[in-house]
Amino acid sequence: MAGLKDYYKVLGVKEDATKTEIKKVYRKLARKFHPDHNQDKPGAEERFKEVQEAYEVLSDDANRRKYDRRRKNPFGGSYGETFTSRGGGQFYQAPDGTYIRMEDVRSPGGSEGPLGGLGDIFSQFFGSSDASPGRPGKPPVKDTRRTVRLSFKRMLQGGKIRIKIEGKTIQVPFPQGVRDGYRVRIRGKGRIIADGGRGDLYVTFRVNEHHNFLREGNDLHTRVAVSAMEAILGVDRSITNPYGKKIKLQLPSGVQPDEILRVRGHGIETEREKGNLLVHVQVVIPKDLTEDQKRILDQAARVAGVIWFQLALR
Repeated sequence: MAGLKDYYKVLGVKEDATKTEIKKVYRKLARKFHPDHNQDKPGAEERFKEVQEAYEVLSDDANRRKYDRRRKNPFGGSYGETFTSRGGGQFYQAPDGTYIRMEDVRSPGGSEGPLGGLGDIFSQFFGSSDASPGRPGKPPVKDTRRTVRLSFKRMLQGGKIRIKIEGKTIQVPFPQGVRDGYRVRIRGKGRIIADGGRGDLYVTFRVNEHHNFLREGNDLHTRVAVSAMEAILGVDRSITNPYGKKIKLQLPSGVQPDEILRVRGHGIETEREKGNLLVHVQVVIPKDLTEDQKRILDQAARVAGVIWFQLALR
């Protein structure tokens, strides 16, 4: 089907892959293509976003079922659930993933209402989005596209952006926690053509990466570094979530390298839910110990009977 990505192919998994298998592959690919580790590879960021997009669909049971149905029958179950944003705008999700603002604008074919008739449906599937057909003898209505790049902070907050079309300012709302690639179509707000008609306005939102947080659905991943002794004895740490709130972490004694601590409700907050904050523990091993430090640690290891720790210091 034109316009529908093969997310199974993007992740390199089978169609019957389990959620555990999908998550494992996603994490591997996310680490491989993360922009922070591939600054000299221009294509890595787009590949990372593609992998993230695929995971967000396939890791959610409801989204995956809708996606699978669409792959098998593009004309079945055409429209998703209707929802209202906090700003009062009515939206529904079209089969191609477009979120369309529902407005009573007369369509080129003459029908009224938020869905606008069969012309819209066929344009979504067969790619005629630059020019949608009007009545016989009328010039085509040109659509207008805009891409808006949001900072990570503004993504968290949600709000409105202003776009100028034909000298007029149009306010386009976007929900808090908006995902990268989110797209809105506002009917009848595109360019004005010769006969006075107007095309549609398509706005795509791109979200900048954060240097401390990696998004996975509505969950956020971050890291906390501790020394080897702190990992052995346990330690309290304070970290700040992306909304600026300080969180106290209690790392238990014996915490392991790469262990993940889950802090519920401190991930991405949307109109429907709050994600979790997943803190990855990084244990930092000292390289340049003095002889006195080695002696003290050696004594402690002998008292505790930690033979492997003794041997590691030699």
